[in-house]
Amino acid sequence: MRYFSKYVICSILLAVSVVLPEKASLGASASPPQLSNGSWVITQSGNILQIAYGSGTNFPQYGALHLASSYFRLNYGPTSGWGTSVILFPAFWSGGVYYQGAPVTDYSWQVVNQNLVLSTVGTIGGLNVSSQVNLSPPAENSIIAQVTTTVAGGVPLDNRPGEAFKPVMLSSMHISSTQWDTRMAFVGCRYFDIPVSGWIIPSPFVTNNIFGLLGGTSEWKPNAPTIWIVLDRLMQVTGWVTPSTDPNDDNVGFWAAVDEVLPSWSFRIIATSGLDVHCLFLPLVQR
Repeated sequence: MRYFSKYVICSILLAVSVVLPEKASLGASASPPQLSNGSWVITQSGNILQIAYGSGTNFPQYGALHLASSYFRLNYGPTSGWGTSVILFPAFWSGGVYYQGAPVTDYSWQVVNQNLVLSTVGTIGGLNVSSQVNLSPPAENSIIAQVTTTVAGGVPLDNRPGEAFKPVMLSSMHISSTQWDTRMAFVGCRYFDIPVSGWIIPSPFVTNNIFGLLGGTSEWKPNAPTIWIVLDRLMQVTGWVTPSTDPNDDNVGFWAAVDEVLPSWSFRIIATSGLDVHCLFLPLVQR
């Protein structure tokens, strides 16, 4: 089993923010001023906002926001593939209808010391959502984003334990032992196999504030990132697998859920190389 190095964990967790005035708006293609250790470059290609970081002529892409759905992806560096997405806007059941993945109607960004702060807004099922992503410069085989979301409005939720309101949801692919973007789920330091179909964690669901999907290398995808989610509170964690034979389609959903519409919440995304989860490092991740 491979473990996180102390250098990687400390690099991930130590981030300080000071607001600077550089901004751009929807549809713009611009790069902020050069920073001491590098700079961010933000471009839009169709419905995808591309986020790169580097210096000189070397600006590898670390992030992608799908503006049509609020799906947000991170990789851990130039050797990383793309894999699991984090859905920035909440998903929920109301009136027998499931709402998931809404368009980003506007965005802006600014540089915060050496961090990129990306602000997004949109509407889903009658809820007005604002989500801010504070992205730190990449460290060694890792990158971290702090996400804060607020919701205005209200909707009646269906009585669906473990899935009524999902503040945070991961979307990924696993269709066989050789074709996957994620090979296993985890909650805290517990592992969960990904079935062919059905619940990843059947009721009673697990309650925790740390969960994620392990990456790694399969025949389909080299070096898919491991995605950690660190919530600001305890929530029920579970997931669902839809049977599929198409590796181009996400068929794995893994999420945290509550039974009411939350007015606000926050969580940390940590994208790393496909390392195994170990309990020794959970206190460091929780900071």
